[in-house]
Amino acid sequence: MPKPSVQRTLNGLSIAFLLEAIVLYLAAGAAVWALFTEDSNSLITVSVLALVALGAALWLTFASKAIRQGKRWARSAGIFWQLMQITFAFGTYDFSVLLALAIALPSGAVLITLFTKDVAEATKD
Repeated sequence: MPKPSVQRTLNGLSIAFLLEAIVLYLAAGAAVWALFTEDSNSLITVSVLALVALGAALWLTFASKAIRQGKRWARSAGIFWQLMQITFAFGTYDFSVLLALAIALPSGAVLITLFTKDVAEATKD
């Protein structure tokens, strides 16, 4: 069992993963909504995007529970997902600097936290 301060950090990471999953659930819902309201140009593309968003949301939901339990795979999943979000933020930069920062800064903070010594030691299982 990790120290109480490390457990609080793991709980915070769990909450961050859940918030990211909620955004993905909303994105999947928006894609499904677009399918039924005929706002989409391509049925197949929007369907696949909805499935990918839903799959990623489920994956982050499971990672949220696992990081609290100190599972190593959840830390790896979190690192991968934060890097994906930072990459997405770079693509968003041309559209909106504020949106890019809103994506990149929290992701960077979570990524740095995932690389701390205490979190690395607490997620060895």
